[in-house]
Amino acid sequence: MTPDQKDKIRRLATLTILHPGYSRALDTIHRAIESSDLVGNNSGAILLGDSGTGKSRICSQLISEYPPARFMRTNENEQLIMPVAYCRVPNDATVKSLMTRMLREFNAYRPWQSQEALESCLISNLKKCQTQLVILDEWPHLYRTETVKAIKLAADFAKVLSDLFHHSILLVGESRIEGTLDIHSALADRFPYRAYLHPFYLETQEDWSIFSRILKAYANFFTLEMGFSVVPPITDEKMILAFYVASGGNFRGIFSIIKEALLNALRRDDQNFLTEDLIIGLQQIKVTARLTKKNSFEMSTSELKKVIAENSKKSNFR
Repeated sequence: MTPDQKDKIRRLATLTILHPGYSRALDTIHRAIESSDLVGNNSGAILLGDSGTGKSRICSQLISEYPPARFMRTNENEQLIMPVAYCRVPNDATVKSLMTRMLREFNAYRPWQSQEALESCLISNLKKCQTQLVILDEWPHLYRTETVKAIKLAADFAKVLSDLFHHSILLVGESRIEGTLDIHSALADRFPYRAYLHPFYLETQEDWSIFSRILKAYANFFTLEMGFSVVPPITDEKMILAFYVASGGNFRGIFSIIKEALLNALRRDDQNFLTEDLIIGLQQIKVTARLTKKNSFEMSTSELKKVIAENSKKSNFR
């Protein structure tokens, strides 16, 4: 691929498409941050959503709203200033290993410290580095054993952090963790703001309109930003149904299909983005949430509607 073609794919990866669910979630977190700035504590937020619904995109958006980390000279010393402390909780994390990982981001970890010393060091560095927002992504990894002890230790750590940090904290995880968080009322009360992200649906006219606008935003990107002279009729009824069946309404699934199809079109380098590119693109990747093993871009409108209806019945039955 040429440098220009590679740049186009990179621009696609940074494209943020606003929709009501995304905007509501972001607004909720902004209110939590504002409340923390005014009150000082007990105003944390939790972002909940299944994989592929846009949690990582929200985190990136929030990080971009603050100045980047930098070093500032003070009294002939250099002090790290980190407005946002983002940490992705490792798969095998314990509370102690999580604090260790966070302190390494501040270049402040010292081996053989007790948990109490790690807590004190972490709070001290958050203050010294003028951190205003802590994001703990994949928070449920602390619950991987699902034991009472693991859940309690994670809850106790979140409570300590909330009480001593005095700025906003965002916990991020899948929807199923909400009940586990609410087991501990002291923790739940410290994180009263809940932001939710869901897959897209086609059950109502409003759902259809939202999903159609998402695809239209991509269509505009194809012509205005990527320079294609021919693009598929992406907002036609059949194409909307095909994208929904191919992705199950999962945002990451939609992106993966489009990215793979665009790679095919760019390699051909004839300024055309064709339905055949979508067909091949879907063949080349696995989308876990897809509603059928058939290639939806080769199916008729009636076949697509039948698949959606059958999956809707299964969902209602469960």
